[in-house]
Amino acid sequence: MEIETIYSRQMDYIQSLLRYQGDESVYGHYRQESFYSAFQPIVDHSGELFAFEGLVRIYNQQGELKNTGDYFDRLKPGSKANVIVTLLCAKLHTMNLAHSRYRTTKLFINVAPSVFTLLANHHQAIEQLMYRLECLKIQSSQIIYEITEFDQSEMEGILRGQQRLAEYGILTALDDYGTRYSTYERAMQIKAPYLKIDRSFVSNKRFVRSAVEVAQSIGAKTIAEGVETQQQYQLCKEYGVDFFQGYWLQRPMTTQRLSQYRGKALELEGHVLGT
Repeated sequence: MEIETIYSRQMDYIQSLLRYQGDESVYGHYRQESFYSAFQPIVDHSGELFAFEGLVRIYNQQGELKNTGDYFDRLKPGSKANVIVTLLCAKLHTMNLAHSRYRTTKLFINVAPSVFTLLANHHQAIEQLMYRLECLKIQSSQIIYEITEFDQSEMEGILRGQQRLAEYGILTALDDYGTRYSTYERAMQIKAPYLKIDRSFVSNKRFVRSAVEVAQSIGAKTIAEGVETQQQYQLCKEYGVDFFQGYWLQRPMTTQRLSQYRGKALELEGHVLGT
């Protein structure tokens, strides 16, 4: 089957990969592996909830947790499996959020470059996406697609897909800013409304200041990823970062835990009160 037809012809197939649990949450099963949603809050300066990022936890047949990064690194870019897993994870996160008390909160979802090309080239694909969101009573403006690692040859498809998504109210974020695949040049080309500063740079004053300046020049908001200490949070806040995400604020939560989460503002001392 041609890669361009996966989205439209296999929507029912993606649906068939879902497994329903007693609490109305869903997980996925594909190639003898199980996929579960996890949600990590993205907060503002005071610690108030702004959005969640949908993450995935993958288990093998023996119930052992796999390394998510290694799993996706082994998927060939643009392959059938890459697209199917991307669509499966996006569907899981959206459905699980829709059935939680945070159903009206924004959701950041990692999306493979090939999916942007699908959305750009196939009208039926984006119509199907909008239909599914409508069924879940999720507004398109709640969804932010994170642009992950990609080759320069994929830039045209990403830009066209980004434009099509924007026409329907879905915005984008450039992930891992500062790494090999997420450079200043690409930020200026893509001009995504959100710029996510890679975790490896959140302690670097010069880089954080520069990233904020880049974002401001293109009208984007910044998100510091991987904030693990109060010092990193304070540094990023001081240099004008808009939003924050990381273990110091809140570890990723299972779908079941999400329903119990009560996000609260930070105390003056900088400690998180979220439970």
